[in-house]
Amino acid sequence: MLKDTSLYSGRFYIIEVISYFLVFVPWAVGYLGAGEHGAVAVRILLSTAVAVFIVVLRDVRKKIHSLDTLKQSLAMATVHDLKGPLSSIIGVLAIISEPDMEPQMKEQLLKVAVASSRSMEKLVQVLVDTDRMEIAKITLQKQNIVLEDFLPQTLSGFAFLGTDRGIALTLCVAGHMPPIYADRDLLQRVFENLLLNAFKYSDRGATIAVKAEYGGNKFRFEVRDTGIGISREDLTKVFDKYYRVEGGKEGGSRKGSGLGLYFCRLAIEAHGGSIAIDSRPGQGTSVLFEIPVLLSGGAQIAALLRRTLSGAGKTKETSI
Repeated sequence: MLKDTSLYSGRFYIIEVISYFLVFVPWAVGYLGAGEHGAVAVRILLSTAVAVFIVVLRDVRKKIHSLDTLKQSLAMATVHDLKGPLSSIIGVLAIISEPDMEPQMKEQLLKVAVASSRSMEKLVQVLVDTDRMEIAKITLQKQNIVLEDFLPQTLSGFAFLGTDRGIALTLCVAGHMPPIYADRDLLQRVFENLLLNAFKYSDRGATIAVKAEYGGNKFRFEVRDTGIGISREDLTKVFDKYYRVEGGKEGGSRKGSGLGLYFCRLAIEAHGGSIAIDSRPGQGTSVLFEIPVLLSGGAQIAALLRRTLSGAGKTKETSI
């Protein structure tokens, strides 16, 4: 466990204060042996070196302070995100413990508790995996994934959400795509994070479109929505750790841990790919990411033969 960053900040502050006095030391010492050739130049050089050290030290201290602030923000966001599901579970357990509870009602409440437990589990898993990917200790469990099957299955979980919120969800997959060699769980969670963001920043009547294509030895994916969009200032920070976009029609904060897009970036980069975002306020947002072709031997040959014999294939678009 990392030590409290505020402790380091305090130590650096003490060193910084001491360094201010060190700036004048070369000049004080110089008076003891005045008259030496080049003494003034040496004093200036030493004082300048100490001044540069102070500037660097101050910058480090400010960054440590920012990190401490981010840690506090993460803690608050995590507590908020865990408090909701936990309160739901506690409430359900309190209700079903009552005597004479109807079996049908008990079953429905238990489903709510299970859903809340999974929500908490996902947040904890994101925190753990994000930390592991940051220090390059996560091992990708790669396998050949048929995108024509994988994407509809991944998006099917959002069908009810789209119907409930009045948001259209479509999928467009280029025909005869080779299988992608990737970590299935991480790739699925990337799409889930991007789709959750798209729903979060879209209002009733909006459209969310997922596209997948292959070309130039790369898989290209896009998640586009016609939601409220993101400001230019926020665009430069959305992939930063803990950063959360503020706004919406109500002008409030869209709740979250601020790890969603950061996690996506780490997961895509772990596959040797890249991710980018483009958005305009009131015009929607488009997140694009690429993953290079990495196939196991047999699948690669089979995929290339299939594409050669059948051509590029036709694009298939479906509504989820």
